[in-house]
Amino acid sequence: MNTDSFKIYYTATRQLFQVYLLGLILFMSFRTALLFSFGSYSDLSAYKLDMLRAYWVGYRFDTTVLTYGLVLPFTMNLLLLAIPRYYDAVRRFAYWYIIFVYFIFLSVLFVDFFYFKFFQSHLNVLLFGIVNDDTKAVMTSVWTDYPVIKVLLIITSVMWLLTYLIRKIMSREYNVGAKGLIFKAAFVVSLLGVYGLAMRGSIGVFPIQNDDTTISPNNFVNAMTINGVFSLKVAFKEKERYKIDTDIPKMLGQSGFKTPQEALSIYLNKSVTEDKELQKLLLAKTPSNPFLKENPPHVIFLQMESMSNYYLDLHSKEVNLLGTLEEELPNIVLLRNFLSCTNGTIHTLEGVMVNSPRTPISQSPYMDRSLSSSVALPFLDAGYQTTYLTGGKLGWRNLDKFVGRQYFQAVEGSATLLAEVKDAKAWEWGVHDEFLFERIFNKLEKSSGKPQFIYAMTISNHTPFAIPDTYKPYKVQISEDIRKRLRTNEDIAIKNFTGYQYANDSLGRLIQRIRTSPYGSNTILVATGDHNTLQLFDFTDSQLLQKLSVPLVMYVPEKYRPNQPIDTTVFSSHKDIFPTIFNLALSDATYLRSGNNLFDVTSADSFAVNNYNVAMNKIGAVLIQSTPLYYRWKKDNSKLLEPTTAQETPGLEALLKKAKASVVSMNYYVQSELSK
Repeated sequence: MNTDSFKIYYTATRQLFQVYLLGLILFMSFRTALLFSFGSYSDLSAYKLDMLRAYWVGYRFDTTVLTYGLVLPFTMNLLLLAIPRYYDAVRRFAYWYIIFVYFIFLSVLFVDFFYFKFFQSHLNVLLFGIVNDDTKAVMTSVWTDYPVIKVLLIITSVMWLLTYLIRKIMSREYNVGAKGLIFKAAFVVSLLGVYGLAMRGSIGVFPIQNDDTTISPNNFVNAMTINGVFSLKVAFKEKERYKIDTDIPKMLGQSGFKTPQEALSIYLNKSVTEDKELQKLLLAKTPSNPFLKENPPHVIFLQMESMSNYYLDLHSKEVNLLGTLEEELPNIVLLRNFLSCTNGTIHTLEGVMVNSPRTPISQSPYMDRSLSSSVALPFLDAGYQTTYLTGGKLGWRNLDKFVGRQYFQAVEGSATLLAEVKDAKAWEWGVHDEFLFERIFNKLEKSSGKPQFIYAMTISNHTPFAIPDTYKPYKVQISEDIRKRLRTNEDIAIKNFTGYQYANDSLGRLIQRIRTSPYGSNTILVATGDHNTLQLFDFTDSQLLQKLSVPLVMYVPEKYRPNQPIDTTVFSSHKDIFPTIFNLALSDATYLRSGNNLFDVTSADSFAVNNYNVAMNKIGAVLIQSTPLYYRWKKDNSKLLEPTTAQETPGLEALLKKAKASVVSMNYYVQSELSK
């Protein structure tokens, strides 16, 4: 190792270290922007020390990403110790390589920032669902809802500045005094050790990983630790983890269970030791009911796009978010402590339709596999005509290949609606709700005495929130209180509120039309949101219910209602919808025990699950992760949560186990079906 080669190596190393510092400033700037854009001072003021820890852990995540990104020029610098004559070529390559890598980092950080703005989460597995959506419709939404030109100009400006600074850094040379061979060797070896440690981000047994983000009882503080690039890496890992497969032992291991019997015992509240026919233990049967046998009701289930529960609280004469649905409130059962099974449309569709926590099956090699967990099968067995309707395109997410295999005799999308419904109007995502509902009513009119089961999915209340030009909106005048809390501009908020109003008004008109028609006495209609919308408002940890909940709307004719009243305050979720419907509509019907019958007052263990990682009941809530976070309800009846521990609040540990067992039980059933 001669003096010239070490000087060149030392210069290249100093240059790379300054480039790393520049990257660190970039990553920390986005972390700080996240804090000032989405953090709540009143909520975070009690977590000042945790915020400092978040920046420290964030520094470790950033360092890991940067050192992995710069590992190629770091390695090439080592070669300069042996072949210093290639310094100019290595420097030129390193310059362009670093520019490229920093452009990728900058782009991902911007995408992550706006993803967080919409979903209140860093990049996660839902990203791949967006990628697989209707490309034209997604691009229209992006262009409408986000300042695309401004962001591109900012990226261009920042890249110009980064390019200028990197060029200045790479042009510098540094002298190093003559040192002995031992010093030079020690310098190189030490640097290798430090760089390896930086890539790990940890001096512990394991390198830094997603589990290390849980440093605080406050979820926003935890979100501050990680950066968009590392989140993208985790998203790819999660995509692989939840890949549709039939490997039950792997699924059990990921969930912390040793055997299916262990999970089923907790879920079913009884000892399960049988080694065979475990699937049958997850089946239930509705009571024999002569009235239902003679008078089977029509059943309509509506999966409403982005039907927010929180928006119901904002409804007023000035901000009318209900339209005709307000008139129908006295005629329906409305549940508000209700969570969607997931936070994405296709995942919710499969979570409700075939009770699968692992999705999307429709985009897997199993897309054409029929599953006995389908909610259409009990109706088909009972002699119903089963129909799936959507205002969207049937090719979306391979619904044309998947839904028809789930015991639906008729499957119709936007093309059919445009052909069959007079004056039907469409937009980027498909046919508007009112025309979908017209088709549903036409199905009742043409039923000829045959009971109908219709599963329908709406699409109108979706960004960029277009409504038919024939619709005359109710008043939407944003109050000062709402304006102060908006995280978007007011124009987007008005479009969002109006789209939500249009969907609810269309729903209200359908309920009203059915209720006042000859079908009103023998048609059960149930509607719920596929997920909440997070575009307009920030939600703190105390507002988990407001952040994740959707309403459950149930129109049940008097003669089909059980004698006992329903407890509308019960905590429940999508898993409970069809066990309730089956018991209202079918006699002697076998179905998958995915949840509870909400009209059964003897059920004492009701709970809700969202995204298979949040559980909630009358005691509180649990974030299901490697280090669970526990919350209890405040005593002021505000439906707000406060941090607690499993020891301080008995019952939350049992909720955690029950929720995990329910997810594993459904996974076990569906994976067993897929393996046949």
